[in-house]
Amino acid sequence: MLIILAFGIHLSSWAQDICANEIQGLVLDLDTREPIPYVTVIVEEERSKGAITDAQGIFKIEGLCQKEFTLVVSHIGYKEARHHHDSYHDHPTILLASDDHLLESVVVEGTYNQSSLQTISIDKLSNEAFIAAQSESFGELAGRITGISTMSTGQNVVKPIIHGLHSNRVLIVNNGVRHEFQNWGIEHAPEIDPSLAGSVEVVKGAATVRYGPDALGGVILINPPKLELGAGLEGTAGVVAKSNGSSGEADLQLSYGSDNLVVGVSGAMVGQGDLQSPDYVLTNTGKQEYSYSSSLRYHRHSFDLEGYYSHFYQNLGILRGSVNGSLEDLANAMESEIPPGTSPFSYDLNNPRQEVTHDMMKLKGIYVWDNQDISFQYAYQLNHRQEYDVRKGTNNEIPSVDLKLATQTFDVDWNHPDLGRVNGNMGLQWLYQDNNNVPGTNTVPFVPNYNVLRAGFFAVERLLAGNTTYELGLRYDFQYNSVRGRAPSNEIYSNELTYSQLTGSAGLKQVFKDRLSFRSNLGLAWRPPNVSELYIFGKHQASIEYGLWRYAYDEEGQISVSGVLSEEDKYVNPEVGIKWINTLEGEGDGNHWELTAYANMIRNYIYTRPAGITNTVRGAFPYFIYDQGDALFWGLDAAYRLELTQFWKLETKATYVWAMNLKEQETFINIPPARVDAGLDYHRKPDFLSSSRVTLGLAYVFRYFQEPRVITVREILEAESEGQDLFAQNNEMFDFMAAPDGYFLANLSWSAAVGKWEWSVRVTNLLNRRYRVYTDRLRYFADQTGRNVQLSLRYRI
Repeated sequence: MLIILAFGIHLSSWAQDICANEIQGLVLDLDTREPIPYVTVIVEEERSKGAITDAQGIFKIEGLCQKEFTLVVSHIGYKEARHHHDSYHDHPTILLASDDHLLESVVVEGTYNQSSLQTISIDKLSNEAFIAAQSESFGELAGRITGISTMSTGQNVVKPIIHGLHSNRVLIVNNGVRHEFQNWGIEHAPEIDPSLAGSVEVVKGAATVRYGPDALGGVILINPPKLELGAGLEGTAGVVAKSNGSSGEADLQLSYGSDNLVVGVSGAMVGQGDLQSPDYVLTNTGKQEYSYSSSLRYHRHSFDLEGYYSHFYQNLGILRGSVNGSLEDLANAMESEIPPGTSPFSYDLNNPRQEVTHDMMKLKGIYVWDNQDISFQYAYQLNHRQEYDVRKGTNNEIPSVDLKLATQTFDVDWNHPDLGRVNGNMGLQWLYQDNNNVPGTNTVPFVPNYNVLRAGFFAVERLLAGNTTYELGLRYDFQYNSVRGRAPSNEIYSNELTYSQLTGSAGLKQVFKDRLSFRSNLGLAWRPPNVSELYIFGKHQASIEYGLWRYAYDEEGQISVSGVLSEEDKYVNPEVGIKWINTLEGEGDGNHWELTAYANMIRNYIYTRPAGITNTVRGAFPYFIYDQGDALFWGLDAAYRLELTQFWKLETKATYVWAMNLKEQETFINIPPARVDAGLDYHRKPDFLSSSRVTLGLAYVFRYFQEPRVITVREILEAESEGQDLFAQNNEMFDFMAAPDGYFLANLSWSAAVGKWEWSVRVTNLLNRRYRVYTDRLRYFADQTGRNVQLSLRYRI
C-alpha cells in the first residue's frame, strides 16, 4: 500500500510538472497599435485552456501540458489569427487586422531580439501605402517613407536617398542579408522586387555600429512575408495593368506551414513598353523583369533553421535621347523641348540599356534558451551587370561594361540574457567580395578587378531605468582591398589598401506620460572609399566619370586623365561622420505625430561634381569628377495622422535637407529639395463589399534653392570657340542646367474587396502635369512620366 501511495504521489508531482507551462501575450490593433480588450485566445490542442484579454490587451494562460501548441485568437470585427508557439520563445505580440483590412493578422515573436538600435526610430509605410506601392520599383516604394527621397537615371533606374545620402552610404538589408550589388553610381538601382516583400522599414540614423561602414547614412530593411508554423496553405495571386507604358504584371506567393515545417515559393514578372511624358513618348524606356524565390523554415523546440534562394532578372532601357553624336548635338538636346530620337511607342529595348541578374542564397540557424538566443547566417550573392551603349558595328551587340560581383557573408549574433536592468546583443560579421570584369567588351574597364575582405565586431547594450532606456554601442572594423586594373596605355596597375576604424553610438529613449516619447542618438560612423570612387574611368550610360585616382590637374589647370595615381600622389581619407538625430513622437485620441531633427557632419566626404563636356568615339557627353571635402547635412522630417471622423483620415508629411561643402564653401548637386505630402482617406464598409477605401494624395516639391551656378553646354561651346576657358580662373561647383521649378502632383485611388477577392484603381499624376526631378540625371533631356492609370486584381487563399 505504501508503495502504491508513493507511486501515486510521484505521478501527481510529475503530472503537475508537465502541465506547468504558461504563455502571456499582447493583442493590438494592426493599424493603430492600440490594445484590444475582450479578445478570445484559445489553445487549439487543449480546447479547455484559454483566456480573455484585459483592458491593456494582455492575456495569460497557465497550466498547459505541452511546450508547443497553436493559439487561435479571435474577436468580433477582426480577422482570426493562428500562431504556432513554443515555450522556448519570448511572449508574442499579436496584431489583429480588422475584417475590412486587406492584410491578414500578424504575430511578432521575440521582443528582446532586436535587430537595430532602439534609440533610433524606425519608420515604415502604412499597410495600405505598402500595398499601393508594391508594383513600383524598390526605390520608388522606399521613397514614400517620410524622410526618404529618390535619385534616378531616367524612369527605370531609381535608388533611395536617406537625409541627402545615397549609394554606398545607404545599406539595404534584404531578407536579413546585406544586399550587395554595384552600388556605386546613380545609374545602378537595387535588384529587388518589392512585390514579393512583406514590409519595408527605414533606420535613418548612422547605424554603422550594428550594420557596418555601408550604413553611414542609414539602413533600409526589406522584410519577407512571415513563414508561420501551423498555418496550413496560404498565398496570394495578383495581376496589374498600367496605361503608361502599357505594362502587365503578375505575381504569385504560396506557403504551407505544418507544426514543424514551412515551405514557400513565389514568383513575379513585368513587361513594360515605352513610358510617356504628358507631351511625348520617352523612347527606349521599356523594361522586362522577372523574379522567383523559394524558402524553407524548420522548427524543433528551441531551434529554427531557415533556407532561402532568390533570382532576379531585369532588362532596363535608358532614354535614347540621352546619347548624342557631337557636342553641338548635346547642346541642342539639352535645349530641346522634345528629346532627340523620339519615336512612336514600342516594346523594343534598344541600346543604351542595362541587363542585370542577381542570385542570393542564405542559410540561417537560431538557437533559443534561457531568455537568450544565438544565430548563425551564411549568405552567397552573385550580381552580374551588363551595360550596352550605342556603339558602331558589331560592338553594338556586346556590352561595354560586363561585371560579376560575388559576395560571401557570415554573421553571428548573440542576444545575451538580461543582466539586471541591462540587455543587449553582440556579434561578428565577415564579408568577402570578388569583383571581375568579363573579357570581351573592347573597352577600357570602367572599374578594375578587385577583392574586398572585411571583418567587424560590435556590441550594443541597453540600460532600463524606469521610463528611460540608455543605449551604448561600439564597433571595430578592418578592411583589406586588393585592386588590379589596366590603364588606357594597356599598362597594368595594382594596389593593396587597408583601413580600420573604431566607431560608437550613444542614445536614450524617454517615455513620458500622455503617450509621448523622445529618442536621441549620437553616432560616430565611417566609410572607407569604395574602389569605384578611386578608379572609375570613362563612359558610363549617359555621362563620363573619372575617379579620384584617374585624373590630375596639369600646370595650366587643365584636367589630365592619361595616368593612374596612387595614395602617394593623392591620399584619400576614409569618410568619418558624426550624426545626431532626435525624434519626438506623440499620440492622442485619434491622432499621431512625429518630428525628427538631425545634423550630420562628414569629414572627407566623397562626391561627384560636373567638370565639363567632352567628345568621344561613343558620342558627346557631360563629364564628372570625384572630389573630396567636409560636408554638413541637417534637416527636418515631420509626419501627422488625424482621425477626422469614423470614416475620414488625414495624413501629412514633410521633409527638408540642407547641405554644404564646408571646405569650399559651396553647395552640392543632387540634394533632394523640400517636399510636402498630404493624403485624405475615406474608409467605409458598404453592405455589398467587405471593404472600400478612397484616397486622394497631394504632393508639392519645391525648387531646390541651394543650386550652384549654371554653365550650359552652349556657353561652354561658345567660350571655347572664342578661345576662353570658363574654368581656368573659377573652379567652383556648377551645373549644366538650372534646377527645375517646383511642381504639384495629385493621385487618386479606390480599393475594395469582396471575400477573398481584392481590386484597386489608381491614377498617378492625375492632372497630367509636366515636371522634372532635380535628383534625376536625365532631367537634362526629358520630362517625367505623365498620367498613369493602374488596375489591379488579387486573390488571397
